Amino acid sequence: MPSLKKLVAKISADYPELQIAPGERFRFSPPNHLYYQTVGHPLELLHELGHYLINKSNYTSDIELVEIESQAWAKVREICERYGIKYDEDFAEDHLDSYRNWLHLTSLCKNCNLSGYQDSSLLYHCPLCGSTWHSRITPE
Repeated sequence: MPSLKKLVAKISADYPELQIAPGERFRFSPPNHLYYQTVGHPLELLHELGHYLINKSNYTSDIELVEIESQAWAKVREICERYGIKYDEDFAEDHLDSYRNWLHLTSLCKNCNLSGYQDSSLLYHCPLCGSTWHSRITPE
């Protein structure tokens, strides 16, 4: 498995339009900035590249955010071999689980603990008690 430094060099050569720099965490910042931790798993960097490649950074609901994350991991599965990295299904699913867990927790009514639904204004509604609430902070 290549080091992060070598992986950054390969990605930079393949996508010269990308600005890739060390950062506090792995993240994609549209339209063309990738940030990475100098210590971390290469799959995390490929995941951020996946976000760039699927070209979807805006979402209109929390469930759509989870779908975008899933699409980025699917893209990682497609490009791993190109970069000499073995795709780790468990690693990807653990990361997706953090979003799934966040979505579950953010959808729970604070009054009766029933799962609510989100409308187009991103407001959650409880079908049992009628409470409304906004989404919690997006997971990192």
